[in-house]
Amino acid sequence: MLSITDLSADLPRHLEPALSRLLSDRIQDARACGLGDMTHIIVVEPGDGEGDFIREAAFSPFRNSLSETRFGDQGFEPPWCWHDRLEEWGWEAIHTVGNDGFAFIILMPDAKGIDQALLAMLQEFPPCS
Repeated sequence: MLSITDLSADLPRHLEPALSRLLSDRIQDARACGLGDMTHIIVVEPGDGEGDFIREAAFSPFRNSLSETRFGDQGFEPPWCWHDRLEEWGWEAIHTVGNDGFAFIILMPDAKGIDQALLAMLQEFPPCS
């Protein structure tokens, strides 16, 4: 899991060009909106699971913290307030926390090894576009 909390820092050099452009765009947008200090970007990588989310972001995408339902339970809703399919890359979701503007931007590539339950959840709930 790639976790970016300092949006003014240089991006890692090993990133594929499409991801580097996507991250640069999201960082530029957050900073232009005055939210650079309130944005945490997470890039899901093959092999990442629920524990990685909890360790990096203190939440699980598989649990609705308000109702305590889990993905697969009746009435479950994912924690993000918005998500969409990105052409040529994968998925993007935004999970806001509180009312001050803090948000997680979660990017999930279409790649072998990405958590199948996470992909199923993204596909089960219609994108917001």
